[in-house]
Amino acid sequence: MSKKECKCDETKVTRNYYRYYDTPDGCDVDKKIMVTTRYGVTTGLILGAYDVMMYSHAVGFGNVIRRFLLHTVPLGLMGATFAAVANGVQHLREKDDELNYFVGGFACGPILAAYLGSKHAILLGGLALGAIGIIKKTGVDDCWTFIPERPAHMGTVQSWRNDYTLVADPRDAMIHTCKPRK
Repeated sequence: MSKKECKCDETKVTRNYYRYYDTPDGCDVDKKIMVTTRYGVTTGLILGAYDVMMYSHAVGFGNVIRRFLLHTVPLGLMGATFAAVANGVQHLREKDDELNYFVGGFACGPILAAYLGSKHAILLGGLALGAIGIIKKTGVDDCWTFIPERPAHMGTVQSWRNDYTLVADPRDAMIHTCKPRK
């Protein structure tokens, strides 16, 4: 697939960072690899923090870093592997369908097996990640919302001006109907 077929330059992005679906599959593969690696590393850092604080109670700088790397490196590699393989298979097949995502997810099986320490995860984990890839691709093609977008105005300095209550206060109606006593 050539750069002209991708139509990569036609998308206008108003934010200063790249997300995976900003360009069509097969375009900007290096950026897609960085995005999925970023997602994997972020998840690994969260799991590493949970592991150190709640599970292993590692003591010492070296032990803490080792526990963080135990989670961060494999998950980051899985993200990079998925993006590289899924887009590479699309370039080889010249077809954009769910099989590309399945093969990308299945290719992460050996990394998952090393991460979990189980040889069964090579096949079973690869199949599970491939199935998740199919679900994700189907969802993207059919416009399913897996994680809703957060409105930009929430959590800002001016958010106190907005009313985020789910139900109106019943006392508001009483204030307008009751007459004050003289």
